[in-house]
Amino acid sequence: IGYARYITIYRELEKHPENRIHPIFKWFKEWCNDEFRHGEAFALRMKSDPKLTSGVNVLWIKFFLTAVYATMSVRDHQRPAFHEALGVDPDWYGHEVFTKTSAICRQIFPITLDIEHPRWDAGLKRLRKANVDLADAAEKTGPMATLRRLGAKARAAAAFASLLFIPAKRHAVPASTRMEPAY
Repeated sequence: IGYARYITIYRELEKHPENRIHPIFKWFKEWCNDEFRHGEAFALRMKSDPKLTSGVNVLWIKFFLTAVYATMSVRDHQRPAFHEALGVDPDWYGHEVFTKTSAICRQIFPITLDIEHPRWDAGLKRLRKANVDLADAAEKTGPMATLRRLGAKARAAAAFASLLFIPAKRHAVPASTRMEPAY
């Protein structure tokens, strides 16, 4: 997901260089390539032992992907000023990153998340709302604040579970160990 995040920002800044808010973005192409190489090393490890991507491990893959996508969505919506400065809508950006990450995951894992499922975006929105409510309640004290925190945690857990229980898309994994970038 790191590569997909960086390449999406890089491609947007190629189109809109006026949105380069820091000199570091001039070297983002190299950073993207480095992130992709990390992914290639991970993919080689996963493909070297088929047990890692089969059986009960498929459930762990689904949990991991769901947790990473959900965390990214929550965190990116906590930084609206950053995305605004880059000229990028966080919802668009999230979907772009998930799409690119899924294209890469198809090369390694026997499943990908169904990010087009009608419950996907709604589940992410509920998770983000629960996170905002939890942060607000964390700043308060007393029994009502405790109840609000518990309620927000329960709603976050329910939203995450709803994402986790969206059926995954199954597919055959290519035999080749060569990874193809997703632009």
